[in-house]
Order: sequence, then C-alpha cells, then structure tokens
Amino acid sequence: TDLYKELIAEKAMARPGVLELMDQALADPMIKVGVCSASTKEAVTKVLDVTLGEERRNKLDVCILGDDVAKLKPDPLIYTTAAERINIDPSRCVVVEDSIVGLKAAKGAG
Repeated sequence: TDLYKELIAEKAMARPGVLELMDQALADPMIKVGVCSASTKEAVTKVLDVTLGEERRNKLDVCILGDDVAKLKPDPLIYTTAAERINIDPSRCVVVEDSIVGLKAAKGAG
C-alpha cells in the first residue's frame, strides 16, 4: 500500500554493520551476495532500495523472494534455491539473519 511505502521511505534503515559487510563482499569477485526474503517482490524492492540503495541491490548475484518459492521460512527452500541459482553448495554459504524463523531456515539448508 502507499502508506506502507511511505513508512518504509521514512523509517527503514539497515541494521548496524550490514552495509559495510555487504560492500566488502560485493567488492570481492570471489564472493556471491544475495538476499532471501519471505516477503513479496513489491514489498522487498522498496525496502531494499531504501535500506541498501538501488545501486547495491542491482549488484546482488541472487534475490529470492516469497513469490519465488512454494514454501516460506522456516522451510529451507528459499536458501537452497538461492544457493542453487549461484551454483554454490549450501554448506559453503554464510547467512546473516534477523529472525529465529530465518535462522532455522538457514540451518536447515545446510
């Protein structure tokens, strides 16, 4: 909704350290960077543009959203799908999560 987008534009910000970590990872050609969110594309795109900036969002190697998978977190499908798309074994991935449900999904992916 418009109210949601307005609130995001005014209030959303990245958690401490996330942008620095992401910038370091994006600068290293050996590291793949992605976002996995159970939210819809419409909602996530606005949040990512506000918190990360459109330039960082466009540099992501993978972005898997709730619309892209049949099962949502805590099911690991969102993470296994992301790993598959960037051709990396899930056991070699590092996940930064902000919820217990997401952490369960990440651990379940390997």
